[in-house]
Amino acid sequence: MIKLTRLNGEVIYLNYFRIQCIELIPETKIRMANGDYYLVKDSIDTILQLVSEALKSCIDFDKKIV
Repeated sequence: MIKLTRLNGEVIYLNYFRIQCIELIPETKIRMANGDYYLVKDSIDTILQLVSEALKSCIDFDKKIV
């Protein structure tokens, strides 16, 4: 889950595996796989960084198989 802020200041947590697309219209619009969408204050770059960090925290890329 990633933490984002709606335009009205409300904090929401979204499952990043369910994000279908992100648009800039000029606010950031996140469309989910079920057709719902959310308008958020966070930039596309910030959202991509949050998703990247969340994925990296789940997978240890530095661990070597012996």
